[in-house]
Amino acid sequence: MNESDQYEKILESIRALANDEPLAFDISRLLYEHNCFCLLSKHPGPHAYTEQLQADGALNRICVRERYRQCLPIFEALESGGISYAVIKGAVLSQAAYGDAAARRSGDIDLLISQRDIDEVKRLLLNDGFVQGRVTDEGIVPFTRRELLFQTAMSHQAAPFIKRTGNPLCPYVNVDVNLDILWGESETKTDMDFVLSETEPVDICGISVRKLPGEMELIALCLHHYKDMNSLYLLSQGSLKLSLFCDLYFYLRRSKLDTIRLKTICDKLKVRDYVYYCLYYTSRLFNDSLFGGYLSAVKTEKSEGILNTFGLAHEEKREWSLDFFERLFSADLNRYLSLNLSAADWDKIQVNREYM
Repeated sequence: MNESDQYEKILESIRALANDEPLAFDISRLLYEHNCFCLLSKHPGPHAYTEQLQADGALNRICVRERYRQCLPIFEALESGGISYAVIKGAVLSQAAYGDAAARRSGDIDLLISQRDIDEVKRLLLNDGFVQGRVTDEGIVPFTRRELLFQTAMSHQAAPFIKRTGNPLCPYVNVDVNLDILWGESETKTDMDFVLSETEPVDICGISVRKLPGEMELIALCLHHYKDMNSLYLLSQGSLKLSLFCDLYFYLRRSKLDTIRLKTICDKLKVRDYVYYCLYYTSRLFNDSLFGGYLSAVKTEKSEGILNTFGLAHEEKREWSLDFFERLFSADLNRYLSLNLSAADWDKIQVNREYM
């Protein structure tokens, strides 16, 4: 079977699983490697990952509950202090996209706040026992001042906050504090007061937290996934995964979004092209008519101009010479990058590996 036929078989299988239709081609290995646990749970078994899927799922459910339990004092302090925030990605996304807070694997809790609140949020986390650092075999190692400064300067996030839980199944809870829904390389910054102006409550494992409303949540999800699909550093780490598109597809299947409101928000944030990029490729994968209205709402005259590019900063933009399905499903993406990135690109990637 040539590559083109193989990719077509994979697409047929993905679409069949998404629609609960009979499956003729075993793609369990690909789904596991691409973190597509929702589709893998639909895959007829037993297969090579049946037991692992069950074990991973049970452990993830325990960890989600433990993380939110540990962070309850933080959520309560944010509410009582009148600090605008939203929990993004992770369990909140899993519940919105898949109907189950533990269906999608995640390793942390992501808070989205305004830059002006970072000092107070940092104080709350540090007072609750969190440390800005990384987990090693010796435990939590605090970041150096240089590492903290680098992450502040080069990222849209503060350096991660980590705390011991005392639970051997989930020994640490990691909180990422996001200060923007755009990435560090972006030349523009988002109006976070606008983004966080209409948050709404959601229950995760019995704990009430704030989330973004539907249209804003989809935009934030698209921007996060666009970053994963285009960052040279993240691509070199293997970030181009089928799960990114599954998140978007199942989110839209479960949501009733207002396309006019979606377009209005995208225009205000100047992100229509990025949202179009993510929805376009998701529509190519799943071939579902539900994308028509969304694509029409966010498309601009420039949208198609970025479809075959990668790289976030203007100076690092590259044209793909690989078809979309080849770069998504091929095992040779790292080899492709090694041949097509410059020495300056690899220097930047190495710096990110060292400090991020």
